[in-house]
Amino acid sequence: MIPQFFLTAGFVIVVDQLVKVFIKTHIKLYETIKVIPDIFNITYIENYGIAFGLTGQGENQLKRWILCGIIFVAIIAIIFYWIKNTHKTFLFNFSLGLITGGAAGNLIDRTLRGSVIDFIEVGFKQLSWPVFNIADSAVSVGVFLFVIYLIITKEQVEEK
Repeated sequence: MIPQFFLTAGFVIVVDQLVKVFIKTHIKLYETIKVIPDIFNITYIENYGIAFGLTGQGENQLKRWILCGIIFVAIIAIIFYWIKNTHKTFLFNFSLGLITGGAAGNLIDRTLRGSVIDFIEVGFKQLSWPVFNIADSAVSVGVFLFVIYLIITKEQVEEK
């Protein structure tokens, strides 16, 4: 039986990559489709920086491969941490699966294309969050859930 950690990571990778292929083949670069006006748009951009466009947008091969290396090392570290703690709960496995799958989804983009396809734009009127993707969302939700797991675990240990 495949552990929940790998099922979660695999699901995130597959969905992330399929949606990115759809976006790239059906929407023009920088095109915006208004889904909920002033709140939610689909806007196709290619991000050469790290999360939310940090480190700038220019294509730079050195930056590309340094980011790939950092992401790869982070994925390996998470997998080793998971192996060491495989007896943990659903929340532990699910949160680390989300983080790993999201990181791997963006690593695939960065390795194959040199940039990450971003397309989710949310905000209100003129205020807009930087455009992101499913992999970014998985990492963010995964980190949030992992922090909750750590808080719950700490409280359980303190109660004993």
